[in-house]
Amino acid sequence: MQTKRNTVERTRVKIGTILDKGTVDRLKERSAREGKSISSLIEDAVLKYETEDASTREMRLKAMDKLFSVRFNISDEDWKTIMAEDYYEQ
Repeated sequence: MQTKRNTVERTRVKIGTILDKGTVDRLKERSAREGKSISSLIEDAVLKYETEDASTREMRLKAMDKLFSVRFNISDEDWKTIMAEDYYEQ
């Protein structure tokens, strides 16, 4: 006797895409860490993005624009000095 499963049968479709090598490496690491397939991680991300409220996304983009549109009160010379420093040498 065959038992019924409580899973929804879904049609799967294979697609091809090109991603940055660093992104793929991060996907592989997370896949191993979480015990999930890369396909599952990508599907979860797409579904999350799809269900995210557009107004929330707009709000985040406006907040980023506001944050980065204001110049910090730092002289050009100080800014260049800060940017030239190597964080890891500290």
